[in-house]
Amino acid sequence: MPDTSQERTEQATPRKRQRARRQGTVAKSTDLTTAGVLMALAIGLPLTAGALGLALVKSMQAGLAPGSTTLDMTHLLEHIGRTVTPAAIALIPLMVLGIGAGVLTSLAQVGFHLSAEPLQPNLSRINPIQGLKRLLSRRSVFELAKTLAKVGIIGWLVWRDISTNWDELLALATLPPLAGVTWVGGFIANLILKVALLWVVVGIADYIFQRRQVEKEIMMTRDELKRELKETEFSPELRAELARRRRMLARARQMASVKKADVVITNPVEYAVALKYDDKKMAAPVVVAKGRHRIAERIREEAKKHRVPIVPNPPLARSLYKEVEVGSAIPASLYQAVAEVLAVVFRAKRGRKAS
Repeated sequence: MPDTSQERTEQATPRKRQRARRQGTVAKSTDLTTAGVLMALAIGLPLTAGALGLALVKSMQAGLAPGSTTLDMTHLLEHIGRTVTPAAIALIPLMVLGIGAGVLTSLAQVGFHLSAEPLQPNLSRINPIQGLKRLLSRRSVFELAKTLAKVGIIGWLVWRDISTNWDELLALATLPPLAGVTWVGGFIANLILKVALLWVVVGIADYIFQRRQVEKEIMMTRDELKRELKETEFSPELRAELARRRRMLARARQMASVKKADVVITNPVEYAVALKYDDKKMAAPVVVAKGRHRIAERIREEAKKHRVPIVPNPPLARSLYKEVEVGSAIPASLYQAVAEVLAVVFRAKRGRKAS
């Protein structure tokens, strides 16, 4: 049983980080997402103010227009539809802009991340002791302080803007409807921009805090780290990856050995076996590379590149491939056949040197 009293002093492994991410433990600031939405609205509102103002005027005109004297549900719904529809249609671009900004800000923080694990039942969430610990945790204190600061600063911003523009607000009653709506739109956009800038600062600070909290939460004890490394070391995925890399290295070494071979014996297409023989150092010829199909083709290409003789001999190539491992000497049963091939190769080599 692991010692739970140990302190979490070790950085989380990549595997622990992936597991935490699947469980929904990621650094994400809702304030930063809100800041993105508010910034998009502050930019989009002036761009759509004209169309939105006209739509609101139409909605007010439709709402104030004399309707049917029959007071039933059908006529009431028709009247509400005529009143609300123009404004609702005009608000669609602004809503799309805000939703898009929120999605993009979330993606920028955590990437594309969907996890159902946080939605699964967990008895620790309804444990009163655990709930009290969460309530008194550093995160909760930080959230409370942040909320109070936001409410206070936003309240001050709203009060300051209203008091500064009090005369203009009183004069709205004297303006034409479209001019009044346009002025209010500009006033609200300016206020939203100020709040958005504040929220950006709060969001960045919150995101840094959330990252540090997540890093602290996923830290591991020494025992956890040892157990994690042991499990990772013998995991099927890692074993398969190590085996693949070993095969790649072995093939690379084989290809590098082909240029030192004395001869390559082929099937001629299916098999290729490269042999090396030094009578001063070796008791028998040694297989330095072998392969089938594509690897055999690469061995032949390397042999041609380095001018290593290629001798087609299907029965011998098959026997060498099946009976001899790379780095091993050939068996006595193949001495005669290999000797005949090497004799021809060495004779041709001496002939080239003599000429």
